[in-house]
Amino acid sequence: MRGGIVRMVAIVAMGGALAACEILPNDGYAKVAYRVREPLPPAAAPAPPPLAAGYSAGGAAASVPDLPATAPAGVTQEMVNAGAEQFGTVCAACHGAGGVGTAAAPSFTDTNWLHIGGSFDEIVAIIHSGVPNPTESPAPMPPLGGGNFNDDQVRQLAAYVFALSHQAP
Repeated sequence: MRGGIVRMVAIVAMGGALAACEILPNDGYAKVAYRVREPLPPAAAPAPPPLAAGYSAGGAAASVPDLPATAPAGVTQEMVNAGAEQFGTVCAACHGAGGVGTAAAPSFTDTNWLHIGGSFDEIVAIIHSGVPNPTESPAPMPPLGGGNFNDDQVRQLAAYVFALSHQAP
């Protein structure tokens, strides 16, 4: 009987000692079995900065071509002028000021098209989709050229590129 009482006293004493100790440190945070990650909102892409008509991203003057007579109905010289401004914000980084081409991307100042036939609608489509597997350039062109252009701006860019590539020799 005496052994049972001693065991009981020892168990109670150990229970009290364990209750006084904290097994996990109290760091001030609620303990949870898992954490729910709050999704971050997507970063808003800023609109391309405005440029004066006829200037490239580097500030060098680039002439705005006249709209050729072969332009489709609905394409205007105002679209070409606006497209020249848009081109200078993003596209000129690879295609060069005035679309003359660089080692990174082809020229638009000739009639040689690598992935399309050069019609206005094809230019609009390729700006939207990009060029994932270019035949002559070292890197793909992302959709919208990596810019944040709306549909009207894409049509303006296409008008500018169309005008560049359809000039009389």
